[in-house]
Amino acid sequence: MMMKRLVFLICFLLPQLGTAAGNAFVFTAPLVEAYHHILALRFDKGLALLESERKKNPSSPALAFISDYHFFLKSFINEDVKSFESEIDDFDSRLAILEKGDKNSPYYFYCQAELLVHQAALRFKFRDYVRGANNVRDAYNLLEKNIRLYPAFKPHYKSMGMLEVLVGTVPPKYSWVTSMLGMEGDIEAGMQKINSFRKAPYQNPETEMLKEEALFLYSFLQLHIVKEKEESWKEIEAATRDYRTNLLHCYARASVGMHCKKTDEVITTLKNRPRGEEYARFYFLDYMLGTAYLHKQDSNAATYLNIFVSLFKGENYIKDAYRKLAWHYLCAGDETKYSIYMNLAGRKGKDQVDEDKDALKEANGDERPEPRILKARLLFDGGYYSQALAILLPLSNEKWSRPKDHAEYVYRLARVYHESRDETKAISNYQKTIELGKAQTWYFAANSSLQLGYIYEKRRQYTMAAYYFKQAMNFPNDEYKTSIDHKAKTGLQRVAGK
Repeated sequence: MMMKRLVFLICFLLPQLGTAAGNAFVFTAPLVEAYHHILALRFDKGLALLESERKKNPSSPALAFISDYHFFLKSFINEDVKSFESEIDDFDSRLAILEKGDKNSPYYFYCQAELLVHQAALRFKFRDYVRGANNVRDAYNLLEKNIRLYPAFKPHYKSMGMLEVLVGTVPPKYSWVTSMLGMEGDIEAGMQKINSFRKAPYQNPETEMLKEEALFLYSFLQLHIVKEKEESWKEIEAATRDYRTNLLHCYARASVGMHCKKTDEVITTLKNRPRGEEYARFYFLDYMLGTAYLHKQDSNAATYLNIFVSLFKGENYIKDAYRKLAWHYLCAGDETKYSIYMNLAGRKGKDQVDEDKDALKEANGDERPEPRILKARLLFDGGYYSQALAILLPLSNEKWSRPKDHAEYVYRLARVYHESRDETKAISNYQKTIELGKAQTWYFAANSSLQLGYIYEKRRQYTMAAYYFKQAMNFPNDEYKTSIDHKAKTGLQRVAGK
């Protein structure tokens, strides 16, 4: 028995201590440093270190593992599907190197699973859902196997936790897919796995370095799945104060800040983002900055949205950026430029994400937004509630000629009251919005029901919360349908059994 324990300890510890050779998972100091450069989007510095390590040991599985982060982040940022497809052979080569690694190492299955997760995320981004789902299934199975073999090994809990959360939020109409693939979701258990990993102290640098990923995962899932916005902002704000020198931290800080309506903080962050040849080109940050300025009703919005549509070579958010440019000019009273940019929204880019689908619908329609309601909407989106209310309240006796404007006016009032913590007025206006829009394809009624679910969940009135979450998925809205259904399903998951 003592000998068996000794053999196990040797097999487990040697790869982590970096004393093994050949195909062992040896995370040298340069590899760890390369990982940090790549995650900061300083690709050239990271690649230089990887190339130096490749000359020493081209078949190193640890090198293949770290190298894939560059491929994943570059592809995700650039959204260049042709480049992605042209480099698939390189991905297969990295996976083959991992498969030839030390089979007695806890990194053996773990690293393969991580590469498959990267591949799945990119497959989904480029709408290759079948192969993406297969990647997720294979990663899930590898992680399950690794947890059985090495229960004391911590990194796989980060990844398994993420998959459990995401599988737990699959909309009902797609639940058959996860059942067929043999995967189970559990939001609470998944979040606990990630949080446990990121809070534990580690002696070896290759495990400690992964805590940065765990922080991002936890914060973004807190924001989008668990709906704990302030907790998510608190975590990210404290962890990304180096945003002037770390471009990925800059993005994470601005992204969470945008969703938490910290518009002034978002503008400060993005204006001071790191620039220069050593950093990757990340034009989506210009889209974010233009959006933040639009929310503030600042004329700088046009500058940054134009940079995005001029220089970004990807497919997503192009239509929405043109629509936002149109909104900027409509709010400024320039209807001619509104028409020009809405025409571009109809012709440019793809309609794969909800924002672009909605932009295309507006471009193809014959009704433009009501400018006063639009201004209030944008100010609300930026967290400027008193300014939004100052526009909306004088319109209380307005005789709306278009039913959609009436429904949206009541909906905007509900949203401002909700975020201003006046829940009584919010509930009343949400309910009125549902009556005005329940038979329409607008998203106002569906999202009002979703928001009522959040209110009653917060009040711990879980039966009422479940009622409104279910109702949110049953409206005929074709605007933001995927997003609202997903959020409602996640809400149901949270309140189930409470």
